[in-house]
Amino acid sequence: MQDSLGNTVTTGSAAALRQVDAAIDLHARGWPGALDAAEAATREDPELSIAHALQGLIHAMWGRRPAAAACMSRARAPARAISSRESSLLELLEHVVRGRTHAGLAWLLAHLRRFPTDLLALTPGMGAYGLFAFSGRADHNELRLALLDELEPSYPREFAWLLAYRGWARIELGAVDEGLAMALRAISMRPQNAHNAHIVAHGFHEGGRPAEYLAFLSGWLPDYPADALMWGHLQWHATIAELEIGDEHAARERCARQLMPHLPKSAPFMGLADGPSILWRLGLRGKAALPWDLVVRHARDHFPNGANPFGEIHLAMIASATGDHEALVRCAQRLERLASDGHLGAHAALKWVAALDALLAGRRVEAERFFEECEVDAVRLGGSRAQRGVISETRRASRVPA
Repeated sequence: MQDSLGNTVTTGSAAALRQVDAAIDLHARGWPGALDAAEAATREDPELSIAHALQGLIHAMWGRRPAAAACMSRARAPARAISSRESSLLELLEHVVRGRTHAGLAWLLAHLRRFPTDLLALTPGMGAYGLFAFSGRADHNELRLALLDELEPSYPREFAWLLAYRGWARIELGAVDEGLAMALRAISMRPQNAHNAHIVAHGFHEGGRPAEYLAFLSGWLPDYPADALMWGHLQWHATIAELEIGDEHAARERCARQLMPHLPKSAPFMGLADGPSILWRLGLRGKAALPWDLVVRHARDHFPNGANPFGEIHLAMIASATGDHEALVRCAQRLERLASDGHLGAHAALKWVAALDALLAGRRVEAERFFEECEVDAVRLGGSRAQRGVISETRRASRVPA
C-alpha cells in the first residue's frame, strides 16, 4: 500500500495505513494524538514496523528511554519482508532514538536522496533540536535550507508543512521577511501546526516585532492543549517578547504562572532549555527572587549525567545562578569528553562555562574574552538564533564599564 505522499507501506490493513498516515501527520505538526494513532495502527497490524518506530521516536522525544527502546525492538521484530524505504527509515530512526547525531544526519541525507517524500524521515532533521542543528557544523542552517529547497518539487504544490520549514530556514539565515511571509502563508492554509506557530514566533522575533507575536499567540494558542509538545516553548517566546517590549512585570508573571508550572509537563530537553534560559534572562535584569529550585530539580531528575553541548550551556546556567561551582566543573569535564569525541559544538560550550566560572570568581575581563570566543562559534551549539542570543545578552550585562 501507499501513504498519502506515495511512499510504500508494507501492510495488508487499510485501517492500519490510515492510522499510521494520521500519526505521521500529527507528529509532523507537533499536534496531540500522534502516539495514540501510532498505537492504533499497531493494534490493526501488530507487524507494522514503522508504526512501532514512530512510537519509539515520540517516547524518545519525551525522555521515556525504556519505552523508546522497547518500541524500536518491536519495530525490528517482524519476520515479514519490508520495503527498502521502510528498512532505511528504521535505521535512521534507530540513530535518532539512540542519539547518534552524526550518523543520523549522514543517513538522513542519503535516505532522502532515494525517498524525498518520506516526511517521517524528514522530521528529526528540521527543528532547532534536530539532526542539522545538533551536528556541530557551522553551516548547518545553509545545509538545511539547500535540502528543503531541493525537496520542494517532490511535494504537492504549496505543501504547508514544507513551506513553513523552508521559511524557518530562511529566518535563521537572516532572510527574515521572506521566511516569515512563507510561514504565515503556511499557517493560513493549515492553522493546526504547532511547529509552524513556533516558526512564526521566530520570524517576529528576528524581525523585531514582539508585539505582533504576542497578538498572534493570543489568537492561536487557545486551540492548543496545555500539555502538548510546543505549548511551553511558545510561552517562552511570549516571555521573551514581553521583555523585548519592556514589560518586565508581564514577563515575570508569565514565567511564574505559565512557564514554571508547565516544567513537569514538558518534554525534558525542552524544559531544560526553556526554564533556565528565561530565569537567566530575568536575572540579568534585576535581583528579584527567581525559582531556580524548580529547574535544579528538573535537571537532577532528567539530566543527572549531563546532556549535549546545547543542554550543557543550560546546566551551566543553573550551576552559575545557584553558585554551585562543583556542578560547573562537572559541566566542563563532560564537555571536554564531548570535545575529545569530536563534537565541534563542545568547544563553544566550554568557552561559555569558562566565562561563567570567571564571572563567579569576579574576573570580568577574563569572562569578556571567553564570551567573545563563545559567540564566534555559537552556531555550532545548535538551538536557534533566538536561544543563542542569551550569550550576547549575558556578555553585554557583564561587560566592564569603559
